[in-house]
Amino acid sequence: MGKWALFLLSIGGLLFLFSANARTGNYNMLNMTTALFFIIVGIYLVYKEKKQNKKKIR
Repeated sequence: MGKWALFLLSIGGLLFLFSANARTGNYNMLNMTTALFFIIVGIYLVYKEKKQNKKKIR
């Protein structure tokens, strides 16, 4: 897995984790949308890299 993909996935996971307020049960929507964006971009980068690795093997 690429460094940037892993970085974006971990930052997205942390932002998603901290987007919820445990005391009130409310979500910070800006943090949640940013986290989902980072997670989606990280997944895309992983998929793209795996696709390139399959072409190199053949």
